Amino acid sequence: MFSNILQNRQVSIQTPTRPIIRNQAKGCPQGSCSGPSLWNLVANTALNLPWQDGIHVQAFADDFAMVIKAPTKEQLKNVAQNAINEFNLWCMANHLEVAPEKTNYIIFSALVAPPRLTWNGVTIKKS
Repeated sequence: MFSNILQNRQVSIQTPTRPIIRNQAKGCPQGSCSGPSLWNLVANTALNLPWQDGIHVQAFADDFAMVIKAPTKEQLKNVAQNAINEFNLWCMANHLEVAPEKTNYIIFSALVAPPRLTWNGVTIKKS
């Protein structure tokens, strides 16, 4: 049933001259009852990646949070950046996009200067 719902979909828009029709290959029908279940199937693969020690990934609806623990600032930067890079690879493999400008991180530590973290070369803001 899911296969049938997600195949051979098209979107159309009426222009002043004629309708324009394009094939729809991404996403699931907006507002569908099955949307959350389908997303859970995808998100679960990220949660089950073999994350290294000190990294915990949590999903909240269509958002993800990473809780990262490391003993030193340098190790924190390396572990966090590696986790971000690994998550980016998962996104690419699943044809998903992240908006780095909407991505934030927060540090619960006495660090004076937080590490600089990036997503595909774009600096992630510290909250």
